[in-house]
Amino acid sequence: MRRQRITAGVAALAALAAATTACSGSGASGSDGASGGTLTVVSAGAPASLNPAKANVGSDNWFVNLAYDTVLRLGPGGKSTAGLATKWGYVGTGNKTFDFTLRPNLKFADGSPLDAKAVAASLNYTRKNGLNVSWTSAISSVTATGPLTVRIRCADPNPILPQLLSQVLMIGSAINPKGLSTPGAMGTKSFGAGPYVLDTAHTATGDHYTYTPNPNYWDKKKIHWKKVVIKVVANPNSALQAVRTGQADAMAITANQVDTAKAAGLDVTGSPNVFLGVTIADRDGTLAPPLKDVRVRRALNYAVDRAAITKAVVQTHGHPTDQISLPGLDGFAPDYDDHYPYDPAKAKKLLAEAGYPNGFRLKMETQGFFGIDLVSQAVVQQWQKIGVKTDVTTDTSVGQWLASATSKKYPVLGFGYGGAPTYTLALDWMLPHPTAFNPFATSDPKLTRMLAKANAASPQDRRALYQDAMRYVVDQAWFVSVLRMDGLFAFNGKKLAGFTAAPSYIPDLAWAVTPK
Repeated sequence: MRRQRITAGVAALAALAAATTACSGSGASGSDGASGGTLTVVSAGAPASLNPAKANVGSDNWFVNLAYDTVLRLGPGGKSTAGLATKWGYVGTGNKTFDFTLRPNLKFADGSPLDAKAVAASLNYTRKNGLNVSWTSAISSVTATGPLTVRIRCADPNPILPQLLSQVLMIGSAINPKGLSTPGAMGTKSFGAGPYVLDTAHTATGDHYTYTPNPNYWDKKKIHWKKVVIKVVANPNSALQAVRTGQADAMAITANQVDTAKAAGLDVTGSPNVFLGVTIADRDGTLAPPLKDVRVRRALNYAVDRAAITKAVVQTHGHPTDQISLPGLDGFAPDYDDHYPYDPAKAKKLLAEAGYPNGFRLKMETQGFFGIDLVSQAVVQQWQKIGVKTDVTTDTSVGQWLASATSKKYPVLGFGYGGAPTYTLALDWMLPHPTAFNPFATSDPKLTRMLAKANAASPQDRRALYQDAMRYVVDQAWFVSVLRMDGLFAFNGKKLAGFTAAPSYIPDLAWAVTPK
C-alpha cells in the first residue's frame, strides 16, 4: 500500500526460537547505556532495502530507523522535535527556504565525522535517487552553509520538510559518505549514525536482522537494548504464536487476530493508518466515457454500503469513510466522512440523468493482498445492483500492480494507501502527473490552485485550505473511498513501555520503546 506502503519471508517457529531470545527488562546499564536485554520483534516481510532512500515507508521503518538517525524526529502527536538537528525552520514566507543546525561533534557509527557537508550530500542523494522522489521534487538544492548549518531551497512551496526529514518518512536519514560511494552495499549493510548498527555476522537477509548498540552514538541514554532482533515470519499465525509464547515481544497483527492476542495476555494498540477503496482513474472518459460525467462518478459512490463492507472486512477496527485522509492529518475534513450515504435509488437516478439508465460495463484492476481485493470485490457486487458490471483483474504482487495501474488500460483501480500529509498525498492523487493513483494525469486547474495556495500558507491557515481541497475532490468523486482501517500491534506490555501507534506513526523502536 502506498504511500505509507505495507508490504514476506518464510521462517519456522523453531528457527525463531533458536535465533533469538526473549526481551529482558532487567540488568544494569552497561557502557552503551542499554538497560534491557534483547528486544525481538516480528515483521511479516523482509525489507525492500536497508538503504533509507530505497526502503518502503511503513513496512521498512523498523529495519532502517534502528541504524539511521534523522535530522528531525516526529512524535505520535505529529510534532517535530530535535534529532541530529537542534534548530530548524522556514526562512521568510512561502515555505521555499528551510534551514537547520546540527548538533556539534556528531559521528557516524564508524567514527567518521557527521557534519553539514555529509548531511547535505546525503539529502541530495536521497532526493535524486530515492523511492519517493515525488515527495522531494520541489527541492532545488541542499547546501552546507557552515560546518553545522544546512539550507534547503525549493523551487515551489514544500510545507512538510520537517516531516520529510523525520524517522517516519526517512528522507532525513543521514547516510555516511562511504555508503554513498558504494550505493549497492547499502541494500544489505548499514552506513548510518543511529543508536544501533546492523550486526551482519548475526543477520541472514530475508530471515532475521540483528542490531547492536552504536558505540559512537551521540546520546547513550537513547540506547535501551543490548540487542534488537527483527525476525521475518510470513505466516501470521506462526508470528502471533511466537509473541504469545515469549519467543518474540511484538508484531503487527490483523483485525481477526486481536481477540487471540488479548486472550493470551498481550496488549494491543492501534490507530487509523490506511484507507482502502476504488480509484475512478479515467475521469476524462478516455476508456470508459460514462466516467467523464460527475453524476456517474457520484452514482458509483452512492451505490456503496461502506458500513457493511467495513464490518465484514475489519470488524470494529476501522471506520467507513468517503475521503482519502485520516483523523489527525491536515487534510481530514470531518464533515465529509459520510458525504455519500448509501442510497442505491439515488445512484440509479443519477445514472439515468446522465444517460445510462441500464448501467454500463467497466474494467477494474485490483491488488490481491492486504484486503484490497476484498474491498474491491464488495464494491463490484454493489455496483452490479445499479447496473454497472465490472470485469476485475487481480494482481498478486506489488510489481504487477504498479505495471497494471500505470498502464492506462483500466479505468478503475482498487487501492490501499497509508495516511500521509496532504502535500505528499496530493502528489500521488490530485496533481496532473501520472502516478499509480492518477495514471491518466487528470488535470483540474481549480484543484491545482487550491493546493498551491495551501502549500504556501502559514501553519495556522494551511489545515483549513487542505480540508477545502479534500472536500472539493470528494465532491468531484475522483474515487470511491470505502474505509479506513487501524494499524494494529500486539506486544508484551509486561516487558515493553512506549509501544505507541498513531496516524502516520508506528512504534519507534529506535528511541521510544523501552524495557519496563
